[in-house]
Amino acid sequence: MATILYDAFFHQLPGHRLGEHLVTGGYGEGTGRYAPDDCFHPNGLSVLQADLAPEHEIRLLHAPYSDLSLYNADILLVPNPDYPLYAGAATYRWTPADVDALWRFLERGGGVLLLINSFLSRPDYWEENFDLERVSLLFDRLGVRWDANFMSDDKRIEPARVGDRLFGYGQGGRVVGALPEGAEPLITFEGNTYGFTARVGAGMLAVVGDAGSISNGLYCYPGFENAAVYRELLDRLLPAWVGQTSRWDYRSFRSVSAAPGKAVTEEALRSLNPTADWTVDHHFRHLTWNGPEAQGADVWEHAPFDLRAICDHSSVVRPFRWLSLDGSDRGPACEMPLAVKCARSRDGAELFVTGRAQSDTVTWEDLCDRPELLSPAGRLEQIHAVFQLHAMLDTEGRPLRARWSLGQNLYAHTPDSAKYGRLLNSESGVIVPRAV
Repeated sequence: MATILYDAFFHQLPGHRLGEHLVTGGYGEGTGRYAPDDCFHPNGLSVLQADLAPEHEIRLLHAPYSDLSLYNADILLVPNPDYPLYAGAATYRWTPADVDALWRFLERGGGVLLLINSFLSRPDYWEENFDLERVSLLFDRLGVRWDANFMSDDKRIEPARVGDRLFGYGQGGRVVGALPEGAEPLITFEGNTYGFTARVGAGMLAVVGDAGSISNGLYCYPGFENAAVYRELLDRLLPAWVGQTSRWDYRSFRSVSAAPGKAVTEEALRSLNPTADWTVDHHFRHLTWNGPEAQGADVWEHAPFDLRAICDHSSVVRPFRWLSLDGSDRGPACEMPLAVKCARSRDGAELFVTGRAQSDTVTWEDLCDRPELLSPAGRLEQIHAVFQLHAMLDTEGRPLRARWSLGQNLYAHTPDSAKYGRLLNSESGVIVPRAV
């Protein structure tokens, strides 16, 4: 069964109320259209969901695009990234880092279906607008120009063509000029190109200029074949790894965070890893950097433990090391009790593992080569670690993909302070399939 990851981070989920109990996407509020569980409004995607259910699973994505957040996606469904200036829009917008992650997903073989609209100043179509400014980051990389001021005939559903099929096209935009090499027209009508596909690495991107064409109202509209078009398109977007994974990517990531003060200054924090990226937010300062990475058939040696060996247990104890603060491999060995949940289905098993550990004997000297940077914070009195792992395994118990994170809270104290100083650090890893 293939997993379609529905982007519910850059597109607001339904928030309009019908009566006291039915939550749905509405035109009046302009929020939350195209939701897969909305059976109450023509803008829902519940008919698509029903058609896909036998062979696909739709899951919601609630995070920015990254190797970690896209770890379990075969196809990413992006339903009209919200433009931030209309009421009820999603809080977040694509950044260059999101486009980079989307591109990496495509390059290793993933499929992406991006649904957009026009971009018009008309108040009766304001909620149709997509985040043209940020989606253009992707279009610029592809070499595609999108006509933001065009809208197809708003008095009728245009009888566009997708191959031999008749496709009902509502109100949407179009491509400007010729498509770049590697891209092909998908939806056409009277000289307009309303959608296209593009090969990126081993994967495929499909862009449709009328997001509503996949929703309940148009998906099964009499006289058109939108349902068949979308089912066939999603089949084309399926990665080559579905059902035959034999090659994977492994990547890892590290972080250290603190709220600087007299005890731990910004200079001391940055000195833990001078080459790391530096991020400032309201209370905390963050160092982030990439760890080791690998590619091939044997990357599962980088998994934190043998996933197959724990599936039949409800709890296990596994060795781990306390994470260093400077990126080195030092850190005392320990053991962590883990709770294991394994849900089996016809396609294999889904594994969730979590646990925590703590110590009052770990010292700054155990965790970094320059403990004098942190000694002004006082004695390290307690360290707490929490671990989470999500993984998918096939019917034989062989792992297919996984992501995991180990996060630490460190509490230090000086005799003249009534409060504990606190540092946080983490290490995350992900193993994802790659089309050969």
